[in-house]
Amino acid sequence: MEKIVSFKTKAILLLFVMGLAVVSSRAQIPDLSKAGGSAGSLLKQFAGQLNPTAMLSSWASGGKSKWLSAAGKVSDAVGMAKSVSSLSSFIKPDMFKSGFNPGSIAQGVTAVKSYSDAGGLLKSLEGGLKPEAFLSSWASKKPAFMSALDMLK
Repeated sequence: MEKIVSFKTKAILLLFVMGLAVVSSRAQIPDLSKAGGSAGSLLKQFAGQLNPTAMLSSWASGGKSKWLSAAGKVSDAVGMAKSVSSLSSFIKPDMFKSGFNPGSIAQGVTAVKSYSDAGGLLKSLEGGLKPEAFLSSWASKKPAFMSALDMLK
């Protein structure tokens, strides 16, 4: 009898732990439908993680509000890619890693056919920036952001 109770108890405990693991893992990846996970929303989130000191003065003097407004209206992959390219033009040249060509972002827009392509362009921009171009919170937010970016369709 003890073995049966012990087995049942272990099985229930195992199911409980597995359920917690699933809930915990889902909490790490944002639900795009609830978080307004449109391309525009993700673009705004990314721009919000850029350090203001990494941006040109034109960003603070009207560029930011115009860009955010346009990004909020993105409705397709090409529009997303154009927003990524536009955002890159507001970043100070010394915030890019050595060897990274910011012009490659603008050139990449013409090849974008899907959200996956546009997401790749944003990932390229992110990868081409020095760590100091981001707020300190970016390191903890990056994994979930990249997962959400991968889920864009």
